[in-house]
Amino acid sequence: MKKVLFGGVIGATMMAATVALAFWEHHPHLHAAHQRIEEAIIELRQANDGRIQYGGHRDRAEQMLLDAQKQIHDAAEFADSH
Repeated sequence: MKKVLFGGVIGATMMAATVALAFWEHHPHLHAAHQRIEEAIIELRQANDGRIQYGGHRDRAEQMLLDAQKQIHDAAEFADSH
C-alpha cells in the first residue's frame, strides 16, 4: 500500500513540475529571474537563525521578494493571454 501511495505522490509531483516548466517555456528570462529570487529567499531564511536580529528588515526584504515573484508570474500570465 505504501509503495502505491508513494508512487502516486511521485507521479503527481512530476506532473506538477512538467506543468510548471510548460508555463515558463515562452518566458525564459522571467523564469530565470523567478528562480534567482527563490534563491535569495532561501538565503534570507537561512539568515534568520535566531541569533541575530535584523529589526524586521530581513522579514520585509523577504516579503518584497515574494511580491516580486508574484509580479513576475503575473507578467508571464499576462503575456500568455494577450
